[in-house]
Amino acid sequence: MPIYHYAPAQLPCKLCGNGFDHHQSASATALRTCPTCGKSVTRSAIENLNTPKLLRPLSVSDAKNLGFTVFKKTSAGEFERQ
Repeated sequence: MPIYHYAPAQLPCKLCGNGFDHHQSASATALRTCPTCGKSVTRSAIENLNTPKLLRPLSVSDAKNLGFTVFKKTSAGEFERQ
């Protein structure tokens, strides 16, 4: 679902500042008024965010090789280093 940035028609707004971000589907109609102050707003799309995709789960040895500290939960409920 894309993120859209809505900016008030007259900048800056005392309540909204320079605008707000809103998650909505691409087929949804644009908001015409701000839900906070009620003034008219215009919509602009924010560029897509790149998020890394893991091709496989990270193993303990991979995490250690990458410099992470790996902990294991004991039966007493405490954590100890592996």
